[in-house]
Amino acid sequence: MARSMKKIASLLAVGALSLAGLAACGGSDEPAAGAQAPAAGEDLETTIKILAPSYADSTKADWEAIIAEFNKTYPKVNVELQVEGWEDFTSKVQARIQAQDLPDILNDNQFALSAESGILYPIDEVMSADTLKTIDPALLENGKGIDGTQWAVPDVASARNLTYNVDILEQAGVEVPKTWADMENACTAIKEKFPDVYPYGMPLGQEEAQIESTLWVWGAGGDWVDGDTLSTQTPAVAEGFDEMKKLIDMGCTQPNAGSSNRADVVDLFNNGKVAMYNGHSGLFSDTPDTIKYDAAPIPSKDGEPVAVGVTDFIVAFNNGDEDRKAATAAFLDLFYSDAMYTAWYKPTGLLPVTTSVIESESAAADELGKKYFDALPTVRFTPVGTSQWDVLQAALQGGAGKITESDTQTVLAEIQAQVDAQS
Repeated sequence: MARSMKKIASLLAVGALSLAGLAACGGSDEPAAGAQAPAAGEDLETTIKILAPSYADSTKADWEAIIAEFNKTYPKVNVELQVEGWEDFTSKVQARIQAQDLPDILNDNQFALSAESGILYPIDEVMSADTLKTIDPALLENGKGIDGTQWAVPDVASARNLTYNVDILEQAGVEVPKTWADMENACTAIKEKFPDVYPYGMPLGQEEAQIESTLWVWGAGGDWVDGDTLSTQTPAVAEGFDEMKKLIDMGCTQPNAGSSNRADVVDLFNNGKVAMYNGHSGLFSDTPDTIKYDAAPIPSKDGEPVAVGVTDFIVAFNNGDEDRKAATAAFLDLFYSDAMYTAWYKPTGLLPVTTSVIESESAAADELGKKYFDALPTVRFTPVGTSQWDVLQAALQGGAGKITESDTQTVLAEIQAQVDAQS
């Protein structure tokens, strides 16, 4: 394990681990296969640790509610909870791994590097088969490594759409963009009608650069995957970055696009200062009623909608302790049970991951919400199953925003150099 720790620490020093249907029948109370199950809940005495990001103001309380329910059955299991903001979640994960203080349960948006380094349990060792069956199969597939092992299980999902201010577009006399040319024309018209409004919000800062850039690379018909490796050195990747830079140079985006995080763009939109941005359904909670907004497919070079999906994951670190493993298994089966999971996921504003809840929630969703559920079956995912993505994601988060001040060829070469050095 120490050798694996050194491998991860060396990667973290340059790039850092990153940060982006619920079962109707619920999780089973049976112990997960491979775990040493306690003879009775009250007989299991140990401590497990959870590290999780904050999705909402209630995130810590939502985890604590599950912990309280868990302790009714396992009163001698102490659960240590650490909740951190997404903006510096990278450093928190890094610190725990470098200190060899591995959380038993980590909620994050990647897993491959830890899996390939041998410090994770295959998730079916700490979750029962009945619980795993409740997860939407397509979303569950995203938690597999390149070796085919199910290392992670999704906890929430999102589909990205183009969010737009209806009144601004209508008063500027433009339709919702479908192509990049449409986007450029809309930007020009909006700037002429509303000089103080930024037509498009582009978050290329530390939090969201990997998703924003992926939207434009895929919009050019490209991909990060190039044969059996990941690469920024393909024509389509360059074309996607060139289009981002073109919009920046046109004055279409907010001035600090290279350092803006998603929250910055959403705040501008909520104050009527950004007309369009690419986002998910969890970002509307603070949008005031005075902003009339809607969502549409993300535009691309040729007008074919770009469907990008993101899942966050639950992974379990192997601390070499059978009691901790057993407690982790019991906790995760409770977490995905109907009552616990539904109460936990709803405040995130994101989409559920278990089949029955996807069905029930999509049926109850309003017209806007249905657009995100409808997009879910067709989304593509970034290549999270390979540790190269962990490195590329970190390099994008730290480097993609440099296109505001440098040419795209230089920026992409620098990003590729980081990937090559750490792969």
